[in-house]
Amino acid sequence: MKRIWTDHLDNLLRRHYPKGDLTALADRIGVSIASLKSRAHVLKLHRRVNEHKPWTQRQLDYLRRHYATMSASELKAKVGHCEKSIYNRAKEMGLKKADGYMSQFGHRVAAHPASQAVRFQKGHTPANKGKRQEQFMTAEQIEHSKATRFKPGHRPHNTRPIGYERITDDGYVFIKIADDKKMVLKHRHVWQQHHGEIPRGMLVVFRDGNRLNCDISNLQLISKADNARRNTAAMTPEQRQARTDRAQETRNKTIRRDKIRLHWGLEPRTKLVKRW
Repeated sequence: MKRIWTDHLDNLLRRHYPKGDLTALADRIGVSIASLKSRAHVLKLHRRVNEHKPWTQRQLDYLRRHYATMSASELKAKVGHCEKSIYNRAKEMGLKKADGYMSQFGHRVAAHPASQAVRFQKGHTPANKGKRQEQFMTAEQIEHSKATRFKPGHRPHNTRPIGYERITDDGYVFIKIADDKKMVLKHRHVWQQHHGEIPRGMLVVFRDGNRLNCDISNLQLISKADNARRNTAAMTPEQRQARTDRAQETRNKTIRRDKIRLHWGLEPRTKLVKRW
């Protein structure tokens, strides 16, 4: 039965929720802890279990050194603060978990029996597979579900308008030109608007090297070979050698991959290796 919160219960919650034992309080009121927290959120109540226990500089230094590689339960035993306080303090200090720790944590969670018990097993068949809606839902449930269905013409709240632009990490500008979510490179789009389709094997480059300057007067159509020579001429000898080494490494990887494909009776993906 759903609990009806009276003024007496609300006053009880106001007195004991900030610093009291939530388990004992939930048992006293006759609700779950989740329901207790939900009502406290409505009443704008907050826990203040650590107000009497401020963080010392020694604890902050320990948290800064070990937060990235230690679990909250381990830190709790060391610094004497609850896990929520630890997370809040770490957030204020800008601390984050190390990538290695998060990877190991994910493996531990995936290997836990409780995690494995609730997974869909291989070969699992959904209960409503091949059934019409009327076969697994009542008329009342179907009617109730209509309120949350996507309607024809629905547009997500984060839909960007036509003309929206974004800049990639490489410094290129993409622009949205249609409602089908397709975004294209702005400098290529500008060129096509003035000169038509770009011929196969040709590139649109920037005269001044500024990828944000997509004015038609700053764009130039050149071949891939000319573009390679242009890029190479602007490099230092060290950069040119590094580029050559990367290209050779990629070529070697491709050759090794195609040799393995030939070994297993598959066709090579390139012409660098021929079937013997």
